[in-house]
Amino acid sequence: MKWNKLTPYFLISPAYSLFIVFFILPVILSFQLSFFEWNGFSANKVFIGIDNYKRILSDLTFWNAMKNTMVYTFSTVPLSLALGLLFALLLSGGIKGTSVFRAIYFMPMIISMVAIAVVWNWIYSPNEYGLANAVLHVCGIPMQTWLSDPKLALVSIIVMGVWKNMGYCMVIMLAGLKSISPSLYEASSMDGADKWQQFRTITVPMLMPTTTFLLIVQTVHSFQVFDQINVMTKGGPVGSTEVIVSYLYKLGFDQFEMGYASAVAYVLFVIIVGITLVQRKLLDRNTV
Repeated sequence: MKWNKLTPYFLISPAYSLFIVFFILPVILSFQLSFFEWNGFSANKVFIGIDNYKRILSDLTFWNAMKNTMVYTFSTVPLSLALGLLFALLLSGGIKGTSVFRAIYFMPMIISMVAIAVVWNWIYSPNEYGLANAVLHVCGIPMQTWLSDPKLALVSIIVMGVWKNMGYCMVIMLAGLKSISPSLYEASSMDGADKWQQFRTITVPMLMPTTTFLLIVQTVHSFQVFDQINVMTKGGPVGSTEVIVSYLYKLGFDQFEMGYASAVAYVLFVIIVGITLVQRKLLDRNTV
């Protein structure tokens, strides 16, 4: 009988062992490392206390990266959710080929971000061979240096981020729409409610749990944006697309400041947790 009780723990122990070794342990060690100065190679680490965290306060590059991360997140997330809801509403209307359109819109989500970044590098090519400039040329608009212009580079990355994420939001929103009982719409229609009133009083409140989930997941994901930045701009031009993760990557693997990079990573962790808790609190309050 005792062995029967222990069997489930033996079965899950391999997965939990990997989780502890490759996630929990590195998290603990990196937090410890944030109080040291270390280049990643020397045998000795110099304990400097909270100096790495103090350095963040006066690090202009960090605050520029934080600003760019905030702009990317608070542009990409609302647009992705809004477009995802729009396409979900269109596909929930019973049009032919819903499954095909759903697969097409969701496809960018399952493709490697590196592969997508390479394709969008071509789209944003600064000559007439780039798709974006070819469209502008046909419309009689001057061609742009999308990724080389500090004013356009981050906007270009945001457009690509919205394109990639909206398919995922659409599929989740579509599942949320299908979970709403049709009887609610029938009852409101009998009471004289039009489509807009039904959307505002039934669809939006009933989709709040789905919206909460997407808002939290997309915010956390957007704060960790890295692959497209690393492939397309390397944080340039002149730091206009430098984000927190690309900055801490450079600190750790280009400048070999492992301790300071760990401190930056933990500041990012605290910010993500804080924003997530605030979002959850506000959304829970709105659903009451």
